[in-house]
Amino acid sequence: MTKYVDEMGVFEDFNFKLVVIEALLDKDPEFKSQLEVLIEKHCKNYQWHVGAGPIDEMLQFFAELDIKESDLNKITELCFDGGNEVYHCIQPDWDGEDFFFDIQSVRGFEHLENLKSVIYISMLKEEVLEPMIEHGIIIE
Repeated sequence: MTKYVDEMGVFEDFNFKLVVIEALLDKDPEFKSQLEVLIEKHCKNYQWHVGAGPIDEMLQFFAELDIKESDLNKITELCFDGGNEVYHCIQPDWDGEDFFFDIQSVRGFEHLENLKSVIYISMLKEEVLEPMIEHGIIIE
């Protein structure tokens, strides 16, 4: 399996970038129409429960995605949860039983200038959030 990285060079951990993308899905991001086309093309015909795994084209799109500063500024809260929609865009039948989307670093959160709080449910060890806590971000 290919190791994906944030090609915009902002987020140290690609999986953290996915959480950032998740926070934008209901905020009318600039990339919304592109994402909708890809979901229609790759997710609607996904072969469920046959071990198909993650959709490489979706992973590549998110890796290459250059999130505009205007979109990053819309983020006031992040949610770390295995049920996030973005994971099901990548692997529609993902059951959360593996560590594929686990986050090792939140470096790059500094670019989220309006981030005030985090909902912490899963996907990372609590100590990974230390830089955010030190920066005054509220962890719920």
